[in-house]
Amino acid sequence: MTARDTRRDIVDFGIGLLESWYPMPLAAASGPEWSRELAEALTADIDAQRRLSEELELARSRFRSIGNPTLTAAVWIPFPQIGRAGAAAVFSLAPVDLLGDPDTYEAALASPEVDPDGAESYYAVQTWRSQIDAGEVVGSHNLIAHLGAGGGAELEERVVAVVYPPGAAQAVQFVVSAENLGVFTDMVQDVQDLVSTLTVSLAVGPTPEAAPTDTEEVP
Repeated sequence: MTARDTRRDIVDFGIGLLESWYPMPLAAASGPEWSRELAEALTADIDAQRRLSEELELARSRFRSIGNPTLTAAVWIPFPQIGRAGAAAVFSLAPVDLLGDPDTYEAALASPEVDPDGAESYYAVQTWRSQIDAGEVVGSHNLIAHLGAGGGAELEERVVAVVYPPGAAQAVQFVVSAENLGVFTDMVQDVQDLVSTLTVSLAVGPTPEAAPTDTEEVP
């Protein structure tokens, strides 16, 4: 029996949201009033409520359009009075067979593929490794320029972090993006703190033909 044969499916996973982080419902059944109600709960300024609500709804529509049933999202709103969210995070499952092992994935993060004729370019890329209760973390911190239609560029600060739970057939992939540069004092540490709240449950028995119903939690 190979190591691949002994891997088990992740059947459930979740994070504990830290201060100023709020879950973003992506299910089609979730009501359209979510963004408005959250904005109204966070600030009394009418104009700020409107701007924040519109931004939240736009972000939610983009995440919904990805069509990944395992995708979960959250939004960070440290200063609601300005009518802007500070950052958005999405996390989902990705097969280890697709990502490769931690060394392979770190190498891919360190040298991101960029279309030379595209509108996206990387100004800085820094990778790191760490260990949390749920498994090994491989991450990258990026400063990315997006060329606009008028020739100007918008800068995005982005962190990608992948957690490899031991013995799991999937890894948990986090992508955190901030368009307001400087909103994070230390984005890598803040994302590391968020990722550290991850819990996963693995199916009992190796992954194969039929998925068992019994689970055990890691850690």
